Amino acid sequence: MLQRSSRSERPHGPQRAAAHAAPAGVPDTSRAPPALPSLILAALIGSSLLGCGLGGPASFPAASELPDDRRRPDGVAIDLASVPPRPANQADVTDSVVTLRTPLGVGLALDVVAELFKRIIAEDSEALGELLTRDALAIHTGSGGSGQPPSAGLFWEQRFRRLEYGKLAGEPVYRESELQIFRAEDVLATPQHPAIQPETLDDQDIVIRVPIMTARIAADRLLGDEIVVWLRRDGPRFKIYRLLEDFQLQ
Repeated sequence: MLQRSSRSERPHGPQRAAAHAAPAGVPDTSRAPPALPSLILAALIGSSLLGCGLGGPASFPAASELPDDRRRPDGVAIDLASVPPRPANQADVTDSVVTLRTPLGVGLALDVVAELFKRIIAEDSEALGELLTRDALAIHTGSGGSGQPPSAGLFWEQRFRRLEYGKLAGEPVYRESELQIFRAEDVLATPQHPAIQPETLDDQDIVIRVPIMTARIAADRLLGDEIVVWLRRDGPRFKIYRLLEDFQLQ
């Protein structure tokens, strides 16, 4: 007859491990030494406590111990301001420092021409004089360059006294689309006059040839068939330097 054995009689098997073994390839942290950051932190705390206990207070010199010499601020290099060169219309590439003027647009020259004829029709010699340079001349192109040309301002004062330019009011004196504009570098085909050649022009001079549409009113001849207006720069604007016209007072 078989009998059931008691638990005490069963053979004892291998005891269960207190902790599971670490998988292969993974370090066993249960037996690893303390982490390195913890050791560094402990060392820093210990050194700071030691310094607080052993180190003395910081020492600074008193005012009486400082040298008697007056302190001076650090030197600063100063470049003396140099006078800029005078403005010029053009410069050479070999020039080190230059001051160039901004060129004036052709529109400013056209405005002077329009204002010239407005003041002629108004017979305002004083206002017309504001458009002229101090040495402005009225050159008769039919004279071939002979004789001394008169001052442009005085010449127009004489014309206002002898002729009625108010008759031109409301008449088309010229068309802006027919104006011919020349600069110093252009070859001036017209007018062929010794007083106005390319080599006599300044760099920023402008010459405008104005064909006249209404030169006569009835039997009165008031203007030449064309007027050449030679403009020269005067600061931020143009002024009339020469007026060339085939016109003589009778």
